[in-house]
Amino acid sequence: MTAAPITHAHIACEAIGGDDAEVLVIEFLSPEIVGPVQAEELAEQLDSLIQPGLPHNFVIDFANVRSLGSTVFAEIARFVRRAGRVRLCNLDDILRLGASLIGLDDQVEFSRSRAQAIRDARNDWRRGEEDTVDYPTLADSRA
Repeated sequence: MTAAPITHAHIACEAIGGDDAEVLVIEFLSPEIVGPVQAEELAEQLDSLIQPGLPHNFVIDFANVRSLGSTVFAEIARFVRRAGRVRLCNLDDILRLGASLIGLDDQVEFSRSRAQAIRDARNDWRRGEEDTVDYPTLADSRA
């Protein structure tokens, strides 16, 4: 089940996973985002996605992207550092090289397809939920 998509000037977002959304998929609408003004707009749009009530597992789909400027890549890297778990998918070879050059290889996971990225992100979310549920509290250990 998915929630209603959120649309901005350069991106559209869709929450995946029902009432307790597990993953937020970000899709680029603009095929070319190259200038500093566009980078600033994108930064504001991405920043708006980091808030309570929205998932902190992200998939960023680059399928519609032909060209990104270096400032735009810097804003994506800044978002990745703040966001939590991020998976990138559908990067062509040139965009993948740009992602590597700015150091995203160490901060994200790459997937060939959107479907695979969503499956992996949902599994990450579920593992994260399991990690926090099973630990006994201090009171439990004293009982």
